[in-house]
Amino acid sequence: MPKKTIIWEWQEAFYKFGFGDGDSWNGTYIIENFLEDKGWEVHADSWGIHNYMIFSIKKEDEEYKFDGYEEPEDILPEELARDLNKTFHENYGVSDE
Repeated sequence: MPKKTIIWEWQEAFYKFGFGDGDSWNGTYIIENFLEDKGWEVHADSWGIHNYMIFSIKKEDEEYKFDGYEEPEDILPEELARDLNKTFHENYGVSDE
């Protein structure tokens, strides 16, 4: 079976219309795992028929909420956004066999 390469951006895990508005492959779980490994509690869920996305992250007294429309870099702590960009740079690809 031929391989399929999926091009995506980590920000899609925070967008209502990310990952093809829920109609295609979804990598939110990859971002969830990354954040949980860094000690964040992640609340992700489906938005109706739309994307499965991250609605909030929490660690100790810090909590950040996402409405699905705003840029996550405008909400996330600068260091965390930098870590996400460093780990999941633009056009991060996943091969699907």
